[in-house]
Amino acid sequence: MIHLDELLPVLERISTQQRAISERLQKLIITFRQKPEPVELTLRILLKPLREGIDNIAEIIQSTSNPPS
Repeated sequence: MIHLDELLPVLERISTQQRAISERLQKLIITFRQKPEPVELTLRILLKPLREGIDNIAEIIQSTSNPPS
């Protein structure tokens, strides 16, 4: 059972990370509009923090779903 006082900090953290992810996606949109040439390197650089944020969210959700015994 998950209590609300445990859930709220997790939701706040996920919300903060979601905002960061949205900012990264906006940068990607701007990059694609400005650079018609191949943008693989730029894309990799911009996606790395995005991937890390998603991985972090997944870890938080998993640890919340499976609390230590």
